[in-house]
Amino acid sequence: MKNFASSSFPLLLLIMVSSLACSKAENEVKPTLQETIEQNLKIELNATLHPLSTTDPSLPLNDLDFLGNLGNAKIVGMGEATHGTQEFFQMKHRIFKYLVEKQGFRYLAFEYDLGGCMALNELIQSGQGDIKAWMSQQMYFWTWRTEEVLQLFLWMQDYNRNKPDAEKVHLVGVDCQFTSQSVPQLVNLLSRYDNNFASEVSNKLSSLVKAELYKGENFNSIQQARNGVLPQINEVGRALDERAASISQLTSPAYYQQIRRVYETIVQAEIIQYSQIINAETSFNFREKYMAENLDWIFSQYGNVKVALWAHNEHVAKNDQFVSFGTKSLGGNIQAKYGTAYQVIGFSMGSGDFKAYNLTNNRLETMRLDAPLANSFNDQFTQVDEPRYGVKLADLQKRYFWNGRLSSSRPFLSIGAVFNAQQVENYFYTIRLDQLYDVIFHFDNTNPSQVF
Repeated sequence: MKNFASSSFPLLLLIMVSSLACSKAENEVKPTLQETIEQNLKIELNATLHPLSTTDPSLPLNDLDFLGNLGNAKIVGMGEATHGTQEFFQMKHRIFKYLVEKQGFRYLAFEYDLGGCMALNELIQSGQGDIKAWMSQQMYFWTWRTEEVLQLFLWMQDYNRNKPDAEKVHLVGVDCQFTSQSVPQLVNLLSRYDNNFASEVSNKLSSLVKAELYKGENFNSIQQARNGVLPQINEVGRALDERAASISQLTSPAYYQQIRRVYETIVQAEIIQYSQIINAETSFNFREKYMAENLDWIFSQYGNVKVALWAHNEHVAKNDQFVSFGTKSLGGNIQAKYGTAYQVIGFSMGSGDFKAYNLTNNRLETMRLDAPLANSFNDQFTQVDEPRYGVKLADLQKRYFWNGRLSSSRPFLSIGAVFNAQQVENYFYTIRLDQLYDVIFHFDNTNPSQVF
């Protein structure tokens, strides 16, 4: 009996160990298929992204070298997920600086009225004048009246000092929502040709030097106001046509084209403002189309140049359905003409603070996004180790799991100048990310822009 027990002990021990091992294996929780996919998405994104060392435009640009292929583009769109985020503005400043210093870009097309930017560009070109004072007194959009945008314009002004004209950088507006700055700029340009004619134009268009052309409670009153405005605009247009040869001869053909383009934005603004009251959806169509035309004018005016375009994500995106309306975005119109010569950088955030007009109390405030919408692209971008980075979507498409993810539509954050914190889900639009953007810059956390 003793010998039997001794010889059986190793066998009993083996059985007990095996039983415990089986019990442990049975108690292990296996990851679900979705968890496995998400983990692989994280691994692939970590292996593809390019960390950003800083957002400070004054520091070296080496971390942006992965954008080298953008030098082959004719136009590079630079978006922003909100109109009030410090990191977006600073990074766009860095990107434009990189494009200028490394890729030969010389023109910044800006989401601001062409006439206003033309006046501001004179300060940038001459190196004279107080840019901040101009912005404080003239720039009617709080979205651009920020320290971050000011630093960009000051850098452009400083960059131009002691450089020949061929190497200088230029600011050109592409927007056309208002006439309040375009009319004075038109008069200013004409005064260099003929003071008397400039005065005549000023008198005819004086009623347009205001933010809103039309106010009224009914269609008849608005239409009556328009019947008073249109003849004045059209009369100035005919006068410019009659003097085209004379203006071109006494100044230059290019100078006349500047005059003509400023006038065209007055025509555009009137149509947009009228449409905003009569049919808001139609006004979106006009504005996106006109901004594309104004950008295209840069090439007819200045030749074979490279242009960086500054606007909101929704504007620069290569989109056929702008903000859910059945119209092409500015970027969609550009892509239709320039194809792959147009490349777009979109911006993403996970959470953080930003400036916006609070719709619940009608005030400009620092607002907050606590977390991205679950299963959104923004949510996916926060899952990796880097808190801020850039990634080329073409590189992600080479990864197995991300190729599948990018082939489907998911929510992506888009906040403009206004925000309602009680309806956060309304600011996530379902899109095919790879069809709208070429590069994404993501920030896990953000700070508000500094409005002055």
